[in-house]
Amino acid sequence: MKIHRAHIFRAVAWTVTATALASTLSLGPVHATEPACPPAEPQQKPAPTCPAPSADKQAAKKQAAKKQAAKKQAAKKQAAKKQAAKKQAAEREAARKQAAEREAARKQAAEREAARKQAAEKQAAKKQAAKKPRPKKQAARKQTTKRPPGCPPCQTAPKKQAAKKPSTKKPSTKKPSAKKPSAQDPSAQRPPAAKRPPAKRPPAKRPPAKKPPAQKKQLKKDHGWSWEGLYIDAADLRKVNVFLARAKKAERTISPQVRSIARRTNATMVGFDNRLRSPDSVKRAVARTMQGNPTMTADEALGRINDSVRYILQWPDKSYVKGVKDTTKLLEVWKNDNLRWSNTWARPRGYKGINTAWRANNSGHPYELQFHTPKSRAAQRKSRALYEEAHSPRATSQRRAQLQGQMNRIYATVPCPAGSQLLNGPRRRST
Repeated sequence: MKIHRAHIFRAVAWTVTATALASTLSLGPVHATEPACPPAEPQQKPAPTCPAPSADKQAAKKQAAKKQAAKKQAAKKQAAKKQAAKKQAAEREAARKQAAEREAARKQAAEREAARKQAAEKQAAKKQAAKKPRPKKQAARKQTTKRPPGCPPCQTAPKKQAAKKPSTKKPSTKKPSAKKPSAQDPSAQRPPAAKRPPAKRPPAKRPPAKKPPAQKKQLKKDHGWSWEGLYIDAADLRKVNVFLARAKKAERTISPQVRSIARRTNATMVGFDNRLRSPDSVKRAVARTMQGNPTMTADEALGRINDSVRYILQWPDKSYVKGVKDTTKLLEVWKNDNLRWSNTWARPRGYKGINTAWRANNSGHPYELQFHTPKSRAAQRKSRALYEEAHSPRATSQRRAQLQGQMNRIYATVPCPAGSQLLNGPRRRST
């Protein structure tokens, strides 16, 4: 029994020492009460439950990057909003300035019109004052006849008025008052002396008062033309009217030729209803040229106007060059002289197209032909109002520069047909 116990004690000692060695080599000291665990299980359990420190850092970095991107986007949006607000403010200021300029121009025009009206009123007052002294003299003469009481003709003057009063004022009650003193006063009963003066003085002095209105009517017929500071006197206005009548007569022979050209060259005629320039437009052009050159006459100013009759021919971009060449050949065959050839396709800015002037073979009157593409014609329509405003006498230099910039932007979108820059007009014949 003693031997058996010794073996058991030894076995227990060996197991304790073995477990102690194993714990020191693998996981350190092991408590005797806790059961021994295999080395593989504690390494597998913490992996799924606890996240690695590297994943936390990456998630934090991602969140920080997202925050920075959101901040940048917000800053960009704020900057864009500020820029838009600045643009809107600049546009509003420009609109206010334009409105102020227009109001100032309107006020100036109103002041000018008021000054003209005042000058006209002063002139009319002067004319009336020059014409009024005649009746005043007559009244003075009548008063002088009434003042002296002793002379017999002066006593007859009141009898004239008494004789005229019943004709004008029949229902008045002054008749009995006039008859009573006639019966009492012996001086009033002198009919032979009262009959002499009425035949001499009144009829000779009344007719001149009717002549001034007849002269005024004649002056109204011989008036001139004026518009916004531009003026044409009566003599020059007659010349302009003769020129307009000649243009209207010449159009009847020019239009058939232009229509036949459009049919032969496959062109479309644009704005044929407005082929005659308006009379007011011609008068404005004449007044501007004469105002710019004070020594120029009305005949010379009318000689510079070549577009009193005008036409527009339009072709697509592909057939534009051929259409222009064919029209010039036909016009030369029909003996129409070339007066002007303006090709603006080569310009970097401004108007795009070809404007030509010709002299008709039948009437000898000048007329204008414009050669366009669909896009150049559309740009011309858009910039028409800007062109008229820029050439008005009210426009200032700054406003004209703004309008020219807008027209340049409109014409910058027009493409140039191939070969249109090299198109030249025929040689001019000696007139």
